[in-house]
Amino acid sequence: MLEKMIVLFLFSVFLIGAISPRIAQKLKRIETVGCIGIDKRLFALGKLSLFTSFALILVQLFVVNLSLFGRDDIYLWFCIGLVGVGVAFFVTAIIKLGTFSLRVGLAKERTMLHTTGVYRISRNPMLVGLFLIALGSAVYVHNPVNWLLIIIALAVHHKIILTEEKFMATRFGEEWIQYGKKVRRYL
Repeated sequence: MLEKMIVLFLFSVFLIGAISPRIAQKLKRIETVGCIGIDKRLFALGKLSLFTSFALILVQLFVVNLSLFGRDDIYLWFCIGLVGVGVAFFVTAIIKLGTFSLRVGLAKERTMLHTTGVYRISRNPMLVGLFLIALGSAVYVHNPVNWLLIIIALAVHHKIILTEEKFMATRFGEEWIQYGKKVRRYL
């Protein structure tokens, strides 16, 4: 029962962190350059794969066992640890960007390069958070379909990051290059 409450709490925090900035973006009518420079269908496939993998944690916990190897509490607690750290990275990165400045797309207006806080550890802490949640799903839901979803999601999100980095190099120039030399892409 405790583990179910913890998982629900973590996913609630994650959803609030993921959805609130998008609502704020719409309400403030913030314009963006567009969809990260990759095909919109590929972008959507990456997001759908990732969030389906996250949802499978809840399905396994509350509905039906999807794992090939059965359920084991040690996997669940390891999953909870990974999801907890992932949610912390994700939400901390959003907060560090400023009040709800997470965008779908790249900003049209001039923005600041964030290099402190979690951005000292990773150039992409939000993605690190998402990857940790996906790893938690892989650990808990031992199912080849889940693993395939995660592989698709990671590949698509890596492509998104590579495209974003080109944009960042153009936008921030030498400042981005120096930051990239000091801080790793992921961890």
